[in-house]
Parts: sequence; structure tokens; C-alpha cells
Amino acid sequence: MPRCRSFTDRSSGSSTSGGPAPQTRNEIPASSPSFACNPAAGSSSLCSPGQWEPLIPALSTRYCTIILGGALFSSVASLEERGRSGYMNIVRSLLDALAIQPGESVLEVGCGSGVIMRELARRTAGANHLIGRDVNTYLLREARALARRAGLLDHIDFGEASGEALPLPDGAVDVALSSTVFEEGDADRMLAEIVRVTRLGGRIAIVVRAVDMPFWINLPLDSALKAKVDAPNVIGGGVAPNGVADASLYRRLAELGLTGLKCFPQLVPVVPGSERIERYQQQILAALTPAEAATWHRYVAAAERDGTFFIAQPYHCAIATKPG
Repeated sequence: MPRCRSFTDRSSGSSTSGGPAPQTRNEIPASSPSFACNPAAGSSSLCSPGQWEPLIPALSTRYCTIILGGALFSSVASLEERGRSGYMNIVRSLLDALAIQPGESVLEVGCGSGVIMRELARRTAGANHLIGRDVNTYLLREARALARRAGLLDHIDFGEASGEALPLPDGAVDVALSSTVFEEGDADRMLAEIVRVTRLGGRIAIVVRAVDMPFWINLPLDSALKAKVDAPNVIGGGVAPNGVADASLYRRLAELGLTGLKCFPQLVPVVPGSERIERYQQQILAALTPAEAATWHRYVAAAERDGTFFIAQPYHCAIATKPG
């Protein structure tokens, strides 16, 4: 294997946009062709970070590898941006309703970049065992780095696991939660697993995107244009064949025998200046004719001038107790 010089740039400074500086790890052999796998490419790249990362050791035997990471790249950037938005009002309401007590263990299934785990760590200040599990090793690595930078890593146990087969015994945790994860796999298997690993009397909280509810687009669109932009799947991500992203979440939880079920759909406003609203607008414009796009831009410009433009995303939220 070619000899490599490795270094890590984890500057504590901020980016020009005000967020954390990107983190870069470089492995540069003395002489070899170059190969770059860029997590910033996101879903438009041939491979996602979770797919290409296992290939890095083999690729580095032949290529110079440059690996970019950090809070400004790929899906991490999107997750962290959401963690600075009104979405956290839903999260904090869920955490308040769960009434987590000192000494209780808390599991998050699909912890991603660790936004909710860090919120929990700040709230509990070491008084609880916090367990973050995700199937994506790339996101886990970034979650650990972000928690370390925030001085919270000692309070969080991050580890790899699939929500469809959690490597935990029955009744292992007091509280279990998951946010916008059950859309991405076999929802019934994941729901059964999160219930299985929660103790009798423990609490469970689930949030999923609501594809059965329209986004609220705060523009005075004419009826024809409104119908077009409100059409299903114009904005937002997809759903796996066996995922859940509709009100059937509530019925599924009831069928698992959970009690004290509280169901509350929510709207989260996304405002101008965020990466997310720019992405939503790109998705909308892709569905419009040139004439419709010109009309859309006129409405947006007028609403931005008077401060009334936002797009609100719908979610289904639920909290319940495992009887016993």
C-alpha cells in the first residue's frame, strides 16, 4: 500500500455563513492517481456516503483519497440546518411530553447527525444514559465529531444498528423515540422493534413526515397554480415501499397495544434564507411551465418584500406508553 500522510483539519472557527467550519480529512500518498468521493454531492452522486465509505480502504491502496466531512456537507448539512429551524419546536414538545426522569435510559432510533441526542444531552446534563443508533456509519462518525465539539460526547453512546433489528434485549430502555426515520424502511418491523426494546411502562415517541397532508405555501396563488404546487410528491422526499409517512402511524401504534396514545399532526414553517426552502422552491419550479414559473416568482418576490413568504411542512407525531 502506498505510504500516506494523513491529517485532520477541525478548525474551531466559523464559516462565512456563520455555521461551524467544515471538517476535512485527507490521505495523500506520495504518488498515485486521484479519486474523490464527495459527500457534498448528496443524492445526485452515484453513491451516498454510507455506500462509498466502506470502499475507501480498498480505493486508498491505489488512489489518493480526499474525504470531506463535517456539518456543512451532504445530508449532515441538511440535518443540522433542520436542527436550527422551527422543526426543533416539535422535538422539544415531544421531549417535554415524555417527561424524562433522571436515571432513565433514552434510545433514539435513527439518530443521524445527532441533533436530538445533543439536545437531550444538554437537557439531562449526564443524568441519563443516552443511546443513539443509526445504520449509517458516515452519519455516526459526524455525529460523534459534532457531539465532541459541543463537549457532549461523554454523555452519548452512539452506535451502528438497524431500526428493523435493534441489538438490544427486550425492555432495555425506559424511553424510545425516532424522528423522520420510519419512512425509510419497513415501518411495521421498526415499530415492533422500538416497542420490544422499551420496558413495560416506558414511553415511545414517533415523528414521520406527512405525505397525506399538503405543504402550506403562504402565497395568494390562483386556484389552478395552487392545485399544481399542492399535488402529492411535488415537495419533499420519497417513502420506502413499506415505510410510513401518513396518518396510519396512529393506527399502527394502537394495534401494537400501546396506551395513552396522543396523536398530533404539526406544521413546521420553513422561512426564506434557509437551504431547505430553496430546495422546496426548486422542486416546485421543476413541476411548472415557464409561464407558471414566472407567475410563481412574482408571487414570491411580493411576499418576500412584505415578509409573509414561508412554506410549512406537515408531520405526524405520536406519543404512547407500553402497558405493563
